[in-house]
Amino acid sequence: MSIKSLKIENFLKIPVILVSVLIIVAILAVIIKYSESSNSNDIEKQFLETKSSNPEGVIPPVETGSNKKNENYIKSASYSNAINIENALLNWQNIFDIFSYNLNDSTMSSTDSAARYENMVKIIRNPNRKLNKSGSDVILQQYGDIILDECKYYNIDWRLILAMIKQESAFTSDAVSHAGAYGFMQIMPRTGSMLEQTLNLDDHRSPVNNLKAGIYYYAMLVGRYHGTGDTNKYKFALAAYNAGSGRVEDAMSMAYFFNEDYKDWDIVKEYMKLLAPGNDSLHNIVWGKRPPNGVFVNWKEPYFYVENIMWYWQQYKKLYALPEDNKKTKKNKKSK
Repeated sequence: MSIKSLKIENFLKIPVILVSVLIIVAILAVIIKYSESSNSNDIEKQFLETKSSNPEGVIPPVETGSNKKNENYIKSASYSNAINIENALLNWQNIFDIFSYNLNDSTMSSTDSAARYENMVKIIRNPNRKLNKSGSDVILQQYGDIILDECKYYNIDWRLILAMIKQESAFTSDAVSHAGAYGFMQIMPRTGSMLEQTLNLDDHRSPVNNLKAGIYYYAMLVGRYHGTGDTNKYKFALAAYNAGSGRVEDAMSMAYFFNEDYKDWDIVKEYMKLLAPGNDSLHNIVWGKRPPNGVFVNWKEPYFYVENIMWYWQQYKKLYALPEDNKKTKKNKKSK
């Protein structure tokens, strides 16, 4: 056989080889697709195998699923209470906004080193850090009467409101956030307009009216979550004040779906992360679509917002101790 005929024969074999390869790839694709579909059906089946009606309380309707077979998934998806510095470095703007909207406290810029940022986080998270009450003394001197009167009317500890003002505006009456929230209580324009009508206020931007509107709005949220218990209702209300009730209740729905205590903020806050983009398959299993209030990119904000204000509240309780605090302490000791 000549060299020329051999070349022709080899050339003719190429299409046959290509067709064979394509057939093999197609078969593998069908097998993989079938396998994924089968696994997806198995996951959905195990999530939906246990059903019950919704309990009473503030929570959107979802069907519960068994969490026994999904403990590893929840543990891997759950967010640790400690700040992950590496993750924080990528999202420092969001986290920094949590602690203060006041430009006077904005001592950090995007050019700061990782070491300085890590040190700042340690200072913020340090349980032994001390709170300077100079700012709180000034606001109490100027607006103490209105704060105490409003808090007494709504049966809310005025020191908790003080903690909120510290967190929201650092006691700056004309503070404005990047989102347009204004004043001591950082009220958004749309919410402010609603509160003006509800409370018959001329505006929501003057210091007194801003306090009235903000305290009323927070008190309303505390009432909304009253069924979660004496401590949790304040935490859920804080999260809703920061991120909106819809976001909070989506996280509550997920906690309920996994047969967790949806009335415990320390449990529910871990589900805030699962509202983030990238959990579409899980959202589809719980709701059959996206979360009712959409995916939540900035889930870290309410997570740390609540934690920080609760810390401030405890510090203000020490700085502005009241006689009834001792009575509550003695009562708790007796009950134990």
